[in-house]
Parts: sequence; C-alpha cells; structure tokens
Amino acid sequence: MARRRTPGTFLLFGFPTSFRPGFAVFIVLLTVLYPFPLGLWVAGAVAVFTVLHELGHALAARRYRCEASISLDFMVAYATYKSPVPLPWKQKVVISLAGPMLQVTSAGLALLAVGTNPISRSEIAASEMTAAVWWAGIALGLLNLVPLMPLDGGAVVSEIAEKMLPGRGRILVLQVSFAVTLIIAALCTLWGLGGLLPLFAFMLLLQYQQLFLPRRISRAVAANQLSPDGNVDMDDAVLTALLEQGDDATALAYATEAYTKCPSFECAIGAARAAHALDRLDLADAWLVAAHSSQIDAVQFGSAMAAHGGLAARAELLGLQTRLAPNR
Repeated sequence: MARRRTPGTFLLFGFPTSFRPGFAVFIVLLTVLYPFPLGLWVAGAVAVFTVLHELGHALAARRYRCEASISLDFMVAYATYKSPVPLPWKQKVVISLAGPMLQVTSAGLALLAVGTNPISRSEIAASEMTAAVWWAGIALGLLNLVPLMPLDGGAVVSEIAEKMLPGRGRILVLQVSFAVTLIIAALCTLWGLGGLLPLFAFMLLLQYQQLFLPRRISRAVAANQLSPDGNVDMDDAVLTALLEQGDDATALAYATEAYTKCPSFECAIGAARAAHALDRLDLADAWLVAAHSSQIDAVQFGSAMAAHGGLAARAELLGLQTRLAPNR
C-alpha cells in the first residue's frame, strides 16, 4: 500500500519533521524586523540553528532508542520522543541539554571557520553575518539554558526536582517558572526593555497552558463541553486525557469531529484506540487505515502499534505495513 505524507512533513536524518506555515511566517517577520541585509542573515541563522537545536534533541533521544520527531511552528519548535521503556532521569537531562549544546557548538565552530573569535565583541559585530550567527546560535542557545520552563534549562531542573520530589517536582518548577517570568516581564516594562516583552509573554502563555490545560480538560470532560478546534496538539492532549480516563465513547466522538476539522495521524490513532476499546472492530480497522494513510512514515505507525499492542493484530490482519526504527 502506498503511503501518503501529510502536507508540510518530511524526513530529516530519518526523523519525521513537521514544517508548519507559522514557522515560515516567523522567519519572514524576522527578515522585515531588521534592516537589510541584517534581517536576511538573522532570519536564515534562526532557521538553521532552530533546526540544529531540535536535531540535537532528536539525535540524543535516538541514542537512547527512542522514537523522535520534530515540529517547527511560529516562534516555537520542539522535538518529541517516545521510549518503549521509562527513561532514567539522567538520560532525559542529556536529551534536554543536547539541543542547546549542538546549537552553541555549531555556531561557535561556524564563527571560528570564518576567522571570528566567538567571545570577541568587536569581531562579532564586524559584519551582519557574524552578528546574526552569534545571536541566533550562541546567545539564543545559552538563553535556552536558563532554568525556567519551558526552556531546556527548565526541563533539566524539572527532571532533577521530580527525582527529589516524585509527583510534585515538575509542577513546582512550573509554578516557580510562571512566577519568576511574570516578575521579569513586569521589570522589563518598568525599565523600558519593551523589546524583551514578546519573549516573556510567549513564555507566560506556554507556562499558563501547561499549568491549567489539564484542569481545563478535566472540567470540560465533566461538563461534556468538549469541542475540537483543529489544533492538532490540543486535540491530541484532549484525546489522551479521555482515553486515560477510560471515556472511550467520548474519545471516539471527539476524535471523529477533530479529524473532520484537521485530518491528522494523532486523531486517527486516537479514534482507532477508542473504537477498539469499544469492541467496534470494523470501525477500528477503518481508522487504522486512515491513520496509516496520514502517517509521516512507517516508523510513526509502527511506534504507535508497539505502544498500543491491541491494535497491532488488527493492523497485521489488514496488511498494513509497520516498521520500528532500528536500534542504533
């Protein structure tokens, strides 16, 4: 059976990578925010080092035999990974650090390659190219190590805190991150540093979503007021919550509506899981076919089958090709 890739997706070093329109819009905005030709250099450098950053996470995840994928969107990019077994906290820390480390190291090597000292302010400012590479590669990479969620430094602190305070560490770090970011944003306003406000406002938005999204989903499920909005990440989060709560009938209805608004692999797999749990095998088979046709590659489908063994036999009966990534 021929496989169709979702529009805007491709494989990067074997990793399913989603390129969403928002990422292109962000790069174009950077181009026009700075004078020519600096804007072009900044936009190009941000694009390259963002990809390298997420590739660092993905490569480290692959090192620990995880299935990883990359998403590029407006003002945000992220690498997600799934492991067949729970990962030790130290391995999660390595994965979190791998992104900024590859970003900073590659930027430093690029500057050295053109004869620029990456710690010399005068040499960095000598051209638009070196300034853009230093800012997008080194400055933003080091910024990502600040111990606030959702930055990589925050993820590292979160893993350490969870190790020390199981069940409470992550939420504590998230709450502290929200309070500290709010204070920094207020100080930027008072001190006239308005240029930094968009960054901290965006961080506050992400922190707010992580803090209150689970509670919102639970309330919506209890009140039966769920309505998909076509946001794949949000819909996937809602589906996961519904399936974990065992509300398979609601999950099936939600996944069906979500798929009509935005056909995605995640919604199709969620619908297949719900239909299978409800013993509606013909419907589960139909959703498996839909998931298989909307996957990025066979690794993604194979990973889902490995995670939800009940569906694997149905996929085999249907002759749907599955493939798990080889151990590296």
